[in-house]
Amino acid sequence: MPIMRRSSRYRALGVVGTVLALGLAACGSSGGAPASTGSGFLKVGPTAGPPSGWSDGGYQVNNADLKCGSKAADPTRGVTSDSITIGGLAYLTSPNGSSMAGTDAGAQARFDRANDEGGINGRKIKFVGVLDDGQDVTRNAQAANKLVEQDKIFAAVPLMTSNTGYLDTFCKNVVPFFGWGFNQGYCATTIGFGITGCQFAAGNLANNGLAYTVNAAFGGQPASHTIAFVGVDNDSARAGVTTLAAYAKAGGLHVVYAQNPIPASGLTDPTPVVQAVMRSNNGQPPDVVFHTSDFQSVLKLTTALKAAGYTGKQISPTFDPRLAALKDLDGAYGTVQWLPALDDANPAIRQMRADLAKYAPGQAASLATMAGYFAADMFLTAAQKAGRDLTVDKLLSVLNTNYTYELPGALPQTRWPLNHFVATPCSTLAQLKDGAWHLVGSLSCGSVLVKK
Repeated sequence: MPIMRRSSRYRALGVVGTVLALGLAACGSSGGAPASTGSGFLKVGPTAGPPSGWSDGGYQVNNADLKCGSKAADPTRGVTSDSITIGGLAYLTSPNGSSMAGTDAGAQARFDRANDEGGINGRKIKFVGVLDDGQDVTRNAQAANKLVEQDKIFAAVPLMTSNTGYLDTFCKNVVPFFGWGFNQGYCATTIGFGITGCQFAAGNLANNGLAYTVNAAFGGQPASHTIAFVGVDNDSARAGVTTLAAYAKAGGLHVVYAQNPIPASGLTDPTPVVQAVMRSNNGQPPDVVFHTSDFQSVLKLTTALKAAGYTGKQISPTFDPRLAALKDLDGAYGTVQWLPALDDANPAIRQMRADLAKYAPGQAASLATMAGYFAADMFLTAAQKAGRDLTVDKLLSVLNTNYTYELPGALPQTRWPLNHFVATPCSTLAQLKDGAWHLVGSLSCGSVLVKK
């Protein structure tokens, strides 16, 4: 059934910045022999590559490190002869106004098309909707319990939360979940499947794409640019800034600031942050400021930095088609872990835009919407492969046994179980200029880096 959306222009544009930032790894400059980066990682490029077949850096998965590996006590939970019950969990609202609103519409649109095409192996998707945890850990845990105990879901699609209160319930009941892997429940568990993998790699892993993303903003020329990371003060973002700093160093960038000074409730007075950033490079501003916070804080800090005379590059995970007319962000860059829906050139993006137009008219193809759509497609593809004799255990066996998933040229390849431990080393960079978004480069991938 179609979903109608009415909202103010910039309502629900906020996305936790680590969502995108952690998976950066597109590619970089010239090749050459491997060399030490000075951070303990082996430098293997970075060299641009396609969004499939990216290098795992020689990393070997140890399945014994995966949690939640028990068999399901009720393996056919939510499955009948003609339906599969699916429900989601996300922060559709939050205290600071940031949200994943639209992710429900994206998933619903993909499920509706699947049902119109006959369902999955003869079963229709019974989508009970997406519960809102309000970015509250207690509500998160309560919602997970409701989905399992009352709604009897087979799997959680999409799951887009910054909290992991859900994990105990989902692990105990063996509930597979699919979404954007920006909370740590997507890492090192057999049941979590992020559309771009686990965004919180272990300390011995990194990737070389952040350097490429930064270099792309400077015309693609490799250089040891100085960079400042500014994050929001919550668990995910603190872990994210730490990870980003490691990735930047591994890729040859010079990190001069990596802090989380923005309150979880949002930035009120940007002055102290501006002053710290502007002096972070031995008393001078850095070449790049990388924002990893909610949209409203990114907007406020971007504007304040400009007012203070900052002329460097400002990069953030705030790509959204609805931002095109926002003059305060003119000249800023947005990172995306997949191909943004700017046009219909890519077949997968064309299909998604058509599905949104048919089943969720008026819904913008925001990152949250796209992530919900991709998560639904990922689940549907795996469930189709699992066959008519569908159980939780069979689905997980299919997914965790050398399974790959991608939407060619649009969403990079994930490989399982590898991506329970690492993010896809891929990204796209776009710039907002003169009222329109422009791709700086196509979706590209680099390599996972393993500390030697």
